[in-house]
Amino acid sequence: MSSSLPEFQEVADESALVENRMMVVELSGRPIALIYSNFKAYAIDNECSHLGGPLGRGTLKGNTVICPLHHWSYNFTTGRIVEGVADEKIRTYEAKIEMGKVWVKIEG
Repeated sequence: MSSSLPEFQEVADESALVENRMMVVELSGRPIALIYSNFKAYAIDNECSHLGGPLGRGTLKGNTVICPLHHWSYNFTTGRIVEGVADEKIRTYEAKIEMGKVWVKIEG
């Protein structure tokens, strides 16, 4: 019997993380931008809600990721937009670092 409870998937080795940098990983067939900031991992959809720009190729500034296409920016801890259309949001995922690996929670 399969469970519908969220579960964590391994997405990267901790050694691949660089402070204040992003990398794109795959999570259940979806590209996810993995962010390492203040020695903590964060995970967001890699697609900007505006025109689908690749957020993982954007710029980090504090707790904000800035899309490389049209400079819409989002708080990567909450997914809420900082600059752009007020009601836009991107999906965030729970991420953790354990036993030298980076894990991201997905819906089962």
